[in-house]
Formats: sequence, C-alpha cells, structure tokens
Amino acid sequence: MQVARLFGPGDLKLVEMPIPVPGAGEALCKVIRAGVCGTDHAIYTGEFSFVKKGMVPFPMTLGHEWSGVVEKVGAQVTRFRVSDRVVGDTAVSCGKCQECLIGQYLHCKSLRCVGTINTWDGAYAEYIIMPERHLFHLPDNVSFDNGAMVEPAATALYSVVLGEVKIGDTVLVLGSGPIGIIVAKLVKLCGASKVGIAARKDSKLQKALDLGVDVAINTTNISLADGVRQSFGEWGVDKIIEASGSTELFKESLNLINPGGVISVVAFYEKMVDNFDIDKFVFGDIKIRAVAGSLGMYKPILRLMEMGMLDLSSLITSRHTLSEVPEVLKNMVSTNATRIKQMIEYK
Repeated sequence: MQVARLFGPGDLKLVEMPIPVPGAGEALCKVIRAGVCGTDHAIYTGEFSFVKKGMVPFPMTLGHEWSGVVEKVGAQVTRFRVSDRVVGDTAVSCGKCQECLIGQYLHCKSLRCVGTINTWDGAYAEYIIMPERHLFHLPDNVSFDNGAMVEPAATALYSVVLGEVKIGDTVLVLGSGPIGIIVAKLVKLCGASKVGIAARKDSKLQKALDLGVDVAINTTNISLADGVRQSFGEWGVDKIIEASGSTELFKESLNLINPGGVISVVAFYEKMVDNFDIDKFVFGDIKIRAVAGSLGMYKPILRLMEMGMLDLSSLITSRHTLSEVPEVLKNMVSTNATRIKQMIEYK
C-alpha cells in the first residue's frame, strides 16, 4: 500500500509498505477520506511541543481524521463486518488497565494517539488497523466527507461539554479554524442565547454565520473588547471557548468573561503563557477547562449527523490525493487565508 510516511520534521516521503494484517479484536479498514489538521502540520514542521519533548516517534504516519470501509476483520471481532462504513477514534488504549475496563480510554497510561503522540500509525495511508473498541459505524445517510469530520467535531463538542455551556448562556468562540467554527455551531445547538465568533478572516467568519452563528467579530477591524461590548452589551459573555491557539487571546479572555464564567481551551500552544494574571482568575471565580481528545463524543456527533442537524461538508475548502500530501503540508501556511478543511480523497 502507499503511505505518506514522516521520517522527521520536514522529511515526508511517499513509500510502499505491506498492507497490515488485523490481529485479534482488530479490523483492517480501507481509508476513503482523511482530513488535514493543523496538528499534522505542527508535527510535520517540528513546531509541535510534543515533538520537541520527544513524544512523537519517527518514522510515523500522520492522519487522525478519517472515514473508511472495513476490509478485513481479525478473530474475536463481533460488531463489524467486511464492507461496514466506519470512523475511528483519535487514540488507541491498551484495553486491559483499570481505566480501560471502565471505559475511560482517554485516561489509559499506555494511550497511543492515532497519527500524533506516542503514535499509532494514522490514516495518511491506503489502509489503517484499528481495534474494534475504537471503531464506530458510520450511518448510511452520512457521507464519507462528514465521516472524516467526526473527529474534529467530537473534539469541539468535548470543549462545549467541559465548558459547561447551558441554555440561555452567552458564548464567545475565539478562532475560525475548523474546530472554532464547529464549536460555534454546536454551542448554538446546545441552546446558547447568543453566540459570537472572533477571528481575522471575513470568509471564514462567514462560514460560521452560514451555520447559524449570531455574531462575527473581525478583529482586524475592531478590537476584541469593543467587538464584545457591541455584540453582547450588558449581558457580557458567560462562557468562552478558546480555539485559536493564541496565548494573547487566552490572556485577554480573563478581561472579557463574566465573573463565575468558564474558559474552555481547545488548542495547542507553541509557547508559554507569560504574564498570566492569576489574581484576576482567582478573584473572578473563573474556571479554566483544558480539552484534549474527544472521550465519549463520537456517538452524539454521529447522531446529530444522522438526523441532519450537523452537516460540515461546507467547511471543506480543497480536495487532494494521497500523493499530494507532502505538498499540502508544505504549503499550509501560504493557504491559511482561505483554508478551512483540506480533504484527502482515496481511490
């Protein structure tokens, strides 16, 4: 099979590798779609903090957002058959420890993340192996495009859940990448009274408005503080979801959120947060929730998609083949102005 294999920062090659054989409890899946994520690019460049800490082993195969079809199953697989349409979890647990036995896979101390940290080889390949416990059926009426968007949507939903968004809340989302836009849509579905999204590109902000978000704040035209005052008025902002990866916006969140509010952080940062005003954080009774992964969020996302309540295909801004992956990752910075989600299509 053809694989886009990363041998070190900036060293991505298309290579031929044997098609893997599923072991007991595993399924071999043919990849149909794979989304390109900012984390993939950060690993590719070596800027990802976990690369610098030695937590990303090379060589490895990127790709953690995917959908596909079961090609072969190993012994003891009972829930999936050949030709089933599937999506896969973002991480693979040991399946044996106490955390795994109670279903808390994300807390497994032997966790291997698909295509990222402590790597389980990902989906920038024609085939991927996944344990049955980390596979989910893709409903017949949900496209493979939307299937490959389940992982970012599940991560986005986890930030909403940990952010404690409630009916009637006012919510500000920072960042207009795929996660930020999806977060804003999900917050609206959760019953927030007013949802605003702040970023710098009108085209991306318009995508969020098209999905039903109430207010877009372009921070190249107005300061974030003034935009929040104009958009939310005396109600202010009850919850903030920080999806931009900007340490400056994270720090500014403390000045924008209502007392007793929650800041949910669903981004990786490539530098330390300096001059953090911890007194304002304490005195304001503000809660900060860190979001990593998407534990337990695949099923609700798949249900929303199956019921026609969450179609994210409009966020796909370009399509590519597996052989184009090296060029796609190389050029991600130059395409930032218009790029939302790049999708790899397989034969």
